[in-house]
Amino acid sequence: MTESTFAGTSGTGIPATLKYFMAVSCGIMVANLYYCQPLLGDFVEVFNISENASAWINICSQLGYGLGLFFIVPVGDMVPRRKLLMWMHLLAALSVAGVALSQNIGMLYFFSVCIGLTATACQVFVPLGAHLSSEEERGKVIGTIMGGLLSGILLSRTLSGFAADLWGWRSVYWIACGLMLVMAFLVLRMIPGEQPGFKGNYRVLMISLIRLVRSQRLVRESAWIGACTFGAISAFWSTMAFFLEKPPYNYSLSVIGLFGIVGLAGAMVSPFVGSVNDRKGPYLPIRLGIAIMIIGYAILFYGHLSIWVVVIGIILIDVGLQSAHVPNITRVSSLYTRARTRLNTIYMTAFFVGGTLGSILGSYAWNGFGWNGVCTVGIIFSIMGWLPVIFEKKSVA
Repeated sequence: MTESTFAGTSGTGIPATLKYFMAVSCGIMVANLYYCQPLLGDFVEVFNISENASAWINICSQLGYGLGLFFIVPVGDMVPRRKLLMWMHLLAALSVAGVALSQNIGMLYFFSVCIGLTATACQVFVPLGAHLSSEEERGKVIGTIMGGLLSGILLSRTLSGFAADLWGWRSVYWIACGLMLVMAFLVLRMIPGEQPGFKGNYRVLMISLIRLVRSQRLVRESAWIGACTFGAISAFWSTMAFFLEKPPYNYSLSVIGLFGIVGLAGAMVSPFVGSVNDRKGPYLPIRLGIAIMIIGYAILFYGHLSIWVVVIGIILIDVGLQSAHVPNITRVSSLYTRARTRLNTIYMTAFFVGGTLGSILGSYAWNGFGWNGVCTVGIIFSIMGWLPVIFEKKSVA
């Protein structure tokens, strides 16, 4: 596909190789955010800090991600996305190398924020996939890309746990550095060039975000749902390591990391959910997805009884999240062709602000009320996300 073809065409279909490359790229990039989660207990011992201080490593990366979504990702409507993606991968390599070299908790906090800022490259791929795909396949394409992103989130925990057990926690981030350098090269080879649709400066670009939020009710609704559902699941994943490393399980880092594989059910269901969205509209899968999350958290209340209860709960909350997230982001991406990156920015900024809030509240709930407090936070977030659509009668966006 040549640069001129790409620049003048939108929605004509996307080659399978490019679609899967973007899915894999999203997964590898977003993994940088989540390598720390199985290591939080290890950081407590290595740096002689409290569990709450350790939890802020994860929170800092998500705060950085939220900032990057709002201030960096919109640039994808103004500059060629291939160039933007290459630089973000190179800066990501520097960020994870900084974590590997960190000697105190302050350095970890700083480079965790940098990791979050650069990891937003994966949210440049999503509107790019929407731009290239035809209307009939858009939901499935976005579902495939989001499936790759979720796979990266989940498998990152497994890789992190195993590598840390074998070679120490710093090795996790050196491996990530190598991956970022390889992906920067591949982005230049695989991603086609383009002529940006937005004509204006950065100030005008950012002001347009406010106008889009004000004028589009559907964007506001989707942003609320995304924030609540990701807040719900973040409360679990940000405290899971603390729960599983203590009695009755007493699991090692490598075993805790394996629980990322359990959540792959959500990644596997994403393309299917996208297809359902293409045929039936978004409201059915969104409603069902949030209902499944609520059921999953109700089961996780009894996680101390058996590890199988935990496994079933993880599967349900991850499947539920993707069942709501894929149609939610697809309908946002279909609103305004020339503003897809900015629309994705609005939605995903809310999504990860909700995730950061969920991580913070989950951490405080764990410290104050234990596992039952974490599950309560998850259910409250899920119900709040369910309210806008539970009585919605529309079947299409």
